[in-house]
Amino acid sequence: MSDGKKANKLRRSLFTIFFMFAVTFVFISVLSLIHVLTRDTIRLNESLVVKRAVLYVAGLEVPQSGIEADTLYQDRVREVKDGQGNVLYYEILDGSRESIQSYVLPVLGAGLWGEIGSVVGVEKDLKTLTGIEFIKQNETPGLGGRIAESWFKEQFRGKRWPLEVVPEGEPAGDQEFQAITGATNTTNGVKGILNDRLAKAERAIETPE
Repeated sequence: MSDGKKANKLRRSLFTIFFMFAVTFVFISVLSLIHVLTRDTIRLNESLVVKRAVLYVAGLEVPQSGIEADTLYQDRVREVKDGQGNVLYYEILDGSRESIQSYVLPVLGAGLWGEIGSVVGVEKDLKTLTGIEFIKQNETPGLGGRIAESWFKEQFRGKRWPLEVVPEGEPAGDQEFQAITGATNTTNGVKGILNDRLAKAERAIETPE
């Protein structure tokens, strides 16, 4: 191969490398810019998801408008945090903000395919549930993923712990909830994390660390 052909081949190789580098740099720059521009919006949306969940499990009517939901949250919810700024639990206040109506507890635990993140509401007796909402879950769609369905969540209102499970479709007592057919592990996971968290609720609320 002549020196001229070798030089042309080298130039083409260098051009290809430079072109790939330039394209990669442009895409990374654009993605970084989008991340910076949308970071606050993403955080705001994530915060609003939690706020809506807290209002829902407390039995309050959640407005469709994000601004109205945030206003209601600020008016009726007081966050109790630890020294690092992490929320230990939420106090649900009456309309006058002078007394506590109920509590909402963050609940984390293992599901079948990953962590289940939720919030559960309890009356002042710390025994009677006011509701539950799942904020994060990766359970199997059509099976364990059905924990996000309204029928499953709504059945917890008014229940008392410790909770037990009955088959889906069967009558459930005051301390029972219906399982999801074909999702035994997820159902038992929900039961376990709820019973464990509620068992610690009194100590957590009376003596926050």
